[in-house]
Amino acid sequence: MNVKVPDVTGASGRAALRMYKEQISCFYLFVAVLLASISPSHAQARDVFSVRGVAVDARAADEFAAKSSGIARAQHDALRMLFERLTLSDDHDRLPQLDDPAVTRLLRDFSVDREKFGGGRYVASLTVRFKADGVRKALRDADIPFAETVSRPVLVLPVFQTAGSTILWDDANPWFSAWSREGRADGLLPLLLPVRDLSDVSAASAEEVVLGERNKLSEIAARYGAGETMVVVAALSISEADGLLRLEVATSRYGGNSSDQTDFRRFQSDNGASRDALLSEAAATLANEAVEAWKRENLLERSVEQRIAINVPYRDLGDWLAIRKRLGTLAALKEINLMRLSVEQALVEIVYLGNADQLRLAMAQNDLDLSYTAESATWTLRSRQGR
Repeated sequence: MNVKVPDVTGASGRAALRMYKEQISCFYLFVAVLLASISPSHAQARDVFSVRGVAVDARAADEFAAKSSGIARAQHDALRMLFERLTLSDDHDRLPQLDDPAVTRLLRDFSVDREKFGGGRYVASLTVRFKADGVRKALRDADIPFAETVSRPVLVLPVFQTAGSTILWDDANPWFSAWSREGRADGLLPLLLPVRDLSDVSAASAEEVVLGERNKLSEIAARYGAGETMVVVAALSISEADGLLRLEVATSRYGGNSSDQTDFRRFQSDNGASRDALLSEAAATLANEAVEAWKRENLLERSVEQRIAINVPYRDLGDWLAIRKRLGTLAALKEINLMRLSVEQALVEIVYLGNADQLRLAMAQNDLDLSYTAESATWTLRSRQGR
């Protein structure tokens, strides 16, 4: 590289030299930060391998023994919860059953969120974090397919129809209450419910939600950082033939990668079953089906590891750091290697699990757009949002 050194004679020359040195220093600082920021950072980003809210309730001769046995049991429970999070429900009956040493080897660390002692009893709530590579190996050794890609949150809008009325935001909406018991915020497909405050109520009426008013649904979704809205309209009736409760549910997804398709399901109560029991069963079934569909779409092919080079254009250092941070949250990325850089673009090589479509989908959940140009046989990664 040829560098023209400024003339340093006179006061103006010395000022030019100082400016030149500052520019060179800034450039090398820029390069140093780029190089440092490209190192893998999965340890801090892989929340998918962290299990929160693991309950401990143990008794023993003293609090210390209760705490030791309770935490050991909770680590087993947390690993089971993680295995179930990553795998299809059809495979849950053959998940690995590991002994204490094996669980300890998979454990990265844990933290106690809250705890109570007394009378030989230990009650606590833990967050348990596991080693990603170890968990993957355990599932592969058991020949169980798994998914890791976390979707952007989906905002669920449960609309209830009965006796000629349509309600959504009302406190008396039993369909909303049924969904509120699902608690699916930490899985691969986080399902959120609105808080039903004045902003929600003024954003869209129940009728507008049923009609799929996209602008209004997008506004509500944006308030909660959701990538999609899932409108679930439940119509409750009583069968004239047998007097049993029947529930007709229409489910529509808007935004993100969703289609315009509406799915219809019918649920019927057992003899003597209550309305709330029927609604809870329907909500749990639909939530499970949505999560299972996401997992199925993102199952990683066994031992398939891909390597590609990607051009990453950026405006400035801050833009690059924002992109790099979002890359670091992708579980499927095993390596990110910097091959070349300039002040406007980086060329990186990534090693990832799965196929290209799964990689694109995973990146889209993090506001990254990965595209392929066949004419030049090049991959390009761009941010979908400003920093």
